[in-house]
Amino acid sequence: MLKLPTAAILLMVGLAPAHADDFWTATHTLMPGDIVHQDDVMPKPLLRPYPGALPSTDAIIGMEVKRYVSVNRPLVEHDVGPPSAVKANTPVTVMWRSGGLALDMEGRALETGAVGDEIRVLNLGTSRTIRGVVVGDGMIEVKSEP
Repeated sequence: MLKLPTAAILLMVGLAPAHADDFWTATHTLMPGDIVHQDDVMPKPLLRPYPGALPSTDAIIGMEVKRYVSVNRPLVEHDVGPPSAVKANTPVTVMWRSGGLALDMEGRALETGAVGDEIRVLNLGTSRTIRGVVVGDGMIEVKSEP
């Protein structure tokens, strides 16, 4: 009689070994810009190591898909991130504050960013590129230099 290791028997009948952790796997194709919903992903054990795979204990529901993810592929940390508050090539409000002075102006985002990201913005009044921090939907704050 042929004696197989327990792991080999479990794999042959379609079960994962008991020590395998579950990782987020796409239930269908996910496109950049999609927001992850509960039915978009499913925790599954991996039969072999997948570098950077996100464990199912990580909270990814509500995150934004940053890269194309094919069906049944485990998600890795670069596949999802915080939702973008500013999209590239969209109008934004640029706010500058210094002491009691405040200036709001219109700009155009040159990069996509989530709240807290520093991005480049085109100042429509001067046609110069400035850098600012995304503080909300369509809102950029420029830090004043002392």
